[in-house]
Amino acid sequence: MLDVHAPHDRMHGWKDFLLHLLTITIGLLIALGLEGFVEWQHHRHMVHEAESAMSHEIAQNQKTLASMNQPIDDQQKELDADLATLAQMRAQPNAQGKSLSFGFQTHSFDNVAWRTAQTSGVFAYMPYANASKFADIYGAQEGLVKAEQQVVDDVITAASLPSAQSPAWRPTAAQSDELTMRIGVLKMRLYLLQSMMNSLGNQYARFQTN
Repeated sequence: MLDVHAPHDRMHGWKDFLLHLLTITIGLLIALGLEGFVEWQHHRHMVHEAESAMSHEIAQNQKTLASMNQPIDDQQKELDADLATLAQMRAQPNAQGKSLSFGFQTHSFDNVAWRTAQTSGVFAYMPYANASKFADIYGAQEGLVKAEQQVVDDVITAASLPSAQSPAWRPTAAQSDELTMRIGVLKMRLYLLQSMMNSLGNQYARFQTN
């Protein structure tokens, strides 16, 4: 808050009045400049803290992404084995010891720093290029999480038929065709997920080099 005080001594003519007015104006400009500088420093500190927190969060998420590759490769191999098992069941309906296996590991990406930055309004003080860079990365992470959930839904759909049967169950030709179709859809979902992972990995790499 800025205070303007009346002069203590009586002014004598326009010269004193103009001098006093000039003094007040200069004082106000200095005070406003200092206030603006303090506010600018505060916003600059907020931006620095937000960028640092999100950069650390992204580095952790990059490790999470790297850990997803092997489980997905293993899942693809498991689905290939299921397709081979279905083919054997179709060729040898009375064969024993054959079973189908479905599974998937889900992952999560940290986004606390991102949500905090959104809530605090710090993006209003951040350079557009930086804000856009963070928005792209966190948007891609959110899209990847949604794609993972779709894979989970497809796993549940594929596993629902055999899981409701007895241990001695063998699929009919129609059931075998349906399961083959469901596994095919699931494999395509995994291919899409891997493509999105590669894209996000490239974004991480560009972020780390900038």
